[in-house]
Amino acid sequence: MRNNFEEQLGNLKQTSGTEVAPQLTNLQQTTLSFVATTEMVDLPSRGKFYPEGHPLFNKLSIEIKQMTAKEEDILTNKSFIKKGVLIDKLLESIIIDKTVSPSSLLVGDKNAIMIAARITAYGAEYEIGINCLECGGKNTTTVDLLQTKTKDIDTIDAEKNIEYTRSPDGTFSFKLPKCGWNVCCRLLNGEDEKNLINLLDSKKKNSFDNEISLSEQLYFIIHSINDIKDKKVIQDAIAMMPAFDAKFLRTTYAKLIPNISVYKKFVCSSCKDEQEVEVPFTQEFFWPK
Repeated sequence: MRNNFEEQLGNLKQTSGTEVAPQLTNLQQTTLSFVATTEMVDLPSRGKFYPEGHPLFNKLSIEIKQMTAKEEDILTNKSFIKKGVLIDKLLESIIIDKTVSPSSLLVGDKNAIMIAARITAYGAEYEIGINCLECGGKNTTTVDLLQTKTKDIDTIDAEKNIEYTRSPDGTFSFKLPKCGWNVCCRLLNGEDEKNLINLLDSKKKNSFDNEISLSEQLYFIIHSINDIKDKKVIQDAIAMMPAFDAKFLRTTYAKLIPNISVYKKFVCSSCKDEQEVEVPFTQEFFWPK
């Protein structure tokens, strides 16, 4: 991580004139300038899962600037919140390279940027509420965001028990053990997250269903099966895929996703059970108490 920080306070500049009150003249003579801190954020993907031509293709890191009052205005913009574009607008504002579209960011890389931005803006302490998995009791604990777990492409490639092929277009493929199909998958990006949220909202309105099914998840991540990219064919193939292969696909895919996450060990205040949970990023992530 690299910090380029410069704060400049301009000196008073003498000007002429007799009709302006002295106190106003002093105010006008004061020039304030500030160059915001920037930092390099390591990308868990190491740029390996972006297609050729993408600005982050094979890039190890991305440069962002620290959040300012401008970004706080974005976070409180009711229109952005209503449209579900708040995080994209925030990322668009802090990413230095304006050719990078926030919606094209891989989920793991997006998480890394958000964590880095939050630490720089408000510090590493993050207070969260957690429901105990054992008794359901409500707990409050403080998380150190510097204690992250990063699974990047280098650690993934070091796993000798995962056999897969990565392609220049950012996809990767592996063979299913039962049916023998060669499944080509891709990592989800910000645009896919929006589509999943829209799908979930639609299901809640029309059928009171509040979750995405396993088959629907597979539909989003599968790019092709035996080089067939037709979405209807893929949908039908998922429906007849052996359960063993479906589980193998989900498990292998999870192992191949570069990401950054935060875990917290805590002891439930009610039942005293000790647990470790993945830290959720709630609306208070960028608005600490």
